[in-house]
Amino acid sequence: MAERLDPQALLELVQQRQIDEIASIEDKAVKAATEKRFALIDDASRSATVNWVKAFGSMSAEGTGSLLGDLIASALKASNTSLKGLETSAFSALTEAVGGSVTTATAQGAAFVEGATGKAAAARVAVPAPDLAEERAALKAAVADGEKGFKALLKRTVVERLGLRGILGGLSQARQAITRAKSTISTGINKSVQKTMQATATANKAPQEVWVAERDACTRCLKYAGQIVDKGKDWTGGQSWDPNQVDKNAPGVRPPLHPNCRCRPVPWNPAWAKPGEVSLPEAISREAERSVARGFSLASESNASRVRALKELLSGSPNLPKTVLERARRDLRNGEFARGRAVP
Repeated sequence: MAERLDPQALLELVQQRQIDEIASIEDKAVKAATEKRFALIDDASRSATVNWVKAFGSMSAEGTGSLLGDLIASALKASNTSLKGLETSAFSALTEAVGGSVTTATAQGAAFVEGATGKAAAARVAVPAPDLAEERAALKAAVADGEKGFKALLKRTVVERLGLRGILGGLSQARQAITRAKSTISTGINKSVQKTMQATATANKAPQEVWVAERDACTRCLKYAGQIVDKGKDWTGGQSWDPNQVDKNAPGVRPPLHPNCRCRPVPWNPAWAKPGEVSLPEAISREAERSVARGFSLASESNASRVRALKELLSGSPNLPKTVLERARRDLRNGEFARGRAVP
């Protein structure tokens, strides 16, 4: 018999445990396709810097002679090697990971519905077959752009003009292509999860969907957290806790919202809320406000953006404990978050 979970336990299930399970699949696929390639480019960049200084005396020195040709040849070799077979290996890793993520997300959807209702979930979920044509095209474009980019920079005439910056710039073009492949894998996996959850909503006759974001999600994703739409509909686009990121003319959106986004929609039926109890959408929204108040975020997000988001939050009436609000106001006065920004 299914066991109904209270909203906080349900939030922990979907926001932490289930997202972490998909993240594990994602990380494995990304590692298989890109880890050695990133290492090759990073090693080549370090070696190029060391060898340039050794050959010409400083990082800003001009490069000439046969030594310059050797450095260019080494950078070209590393760039070519790092991108060789990337499209194939990344697509293979993505295909395998999507299969695993759909299977996992189907089980997760059933567990979520049972936790939300205390009743058995639908036995059959009609998940559409994965269509990865868009991802395959993105991988092909990433490799093509990377090759074009590093070949344009790793020419003798260019490196003679730019110096070491030309060498490192060429290697950076290859690295950017690998980064794009990484993002394509992540987005493809999380799109499959989104479609699975939408199919779960249909199978369980849930008329709505609610947006779930990670606790350290960006200010854009946190603004959507807890928002409800009718099943299959888009959320209003252009939202963010950071006023500088708001775009009132943006088209509607569904998760994943951006590369590497792990947000997901989950089925929702207002009838699942118990009278007198905080509903799951309300619990998700409160957790998002707490994240903004505490400055939880990844290192890739700027402190300035999080401070603007905090100011926006405090200009309203956030439903947060007094101690959290006091600390948030102190952090806003200081212009930074006192104890760092990682989720404890």
